[in-house]
Amino acid sequence: MNGVPRLADLHCHLVPGVDDGAETLEDALGWLEAYEQDGITRVATTPHLPARLADSDYRRRVESRFAELERAAADRGIGVELSLAYEIRMDGAPLDPEDEGLWLGPGGHVLVEFQGLTFPAEPDRELSAVREAGLMPVLAHPERYAGIGKAEAWLSRWRERGVVLCVNAGSLWGGYGPEPMRVARGMLARGEADVIGSDHHARPHRSDSVREARALLSAGGHAEAADRLVSENPLALLAGEEPLPVPPARLEQEEAGRSRRRWWEGILGAGGT
Repeated sequence: MNGVPRLADLHCHLVPGVDDGAETLEDALGWLEAYEQDGITRVATTPHLPARLADSDYRRRVESRFAELERAAADRGIGVELSLAYEIRMDGAPLDPEDEGLWLGPGGHVLVEFQGLTFPAEPDRELSAVREAGLMPVLAHPERYAGIGKAEAWLSRWRERGVVLCVNAGSLWGGYGPEPMRVARGMLARGEADVIGSDHHARPHRSDSVREARALLSAGGHAEAADRLVSENPLALLAGEEPLPVPPARLEQEEAGRSRRRWWEGILGAGGT
């Protein structure tokens, strides 16, 4: 991948048979091979985990299936460095700040999401509870929550309070519809997105690669922002470091036709959160 930095994806669902992501071990291995072909060499796979199940048989099953995936990937010679974290659904249950298995990396960053893709009545309280536990929230797909379009001003406030914002790659070209695309592109234009993840759910017709997000931004003249969003910042978080500021990146209107195509492609392969 000459000229392309080391790409990383810190939000995907490739642990087989545990959530709405990869169904079988062979599916997961196939997608890891596709990641390697895409030049993505560092992956944190993040199964859904309700906070109330942080200590449960379900989580132990996830850990067992991840270990199986890791061994099989090594046996097959797949050159992708894997780690396990979680997309933690904030449901009111407290998180144990000493539970390092929940972290993206040694710095205590945790990938979190609001319940049901709905913008909650008191999002500040939910995010503050994570901070008060001594952890650093990385909010998954903020552009996708119902109601966020009327509350975009909250995004900058959360970032001021230390919340990291992780946009889905597919949102940039309308993979989840026009409103998430509008919000995601607005975040990029204001420099409010800190990292881009794929949120890949092992769906064959869904275009959501972080490499494609980098290509889209680079083609628009935003190579520095692109590399920070899909390489430098995800790698920093996975190493336990703070993300760097991302330069504003405005995607122009001539991308609208491409975005509509990606939207329909996303609908054909939609599934999962």
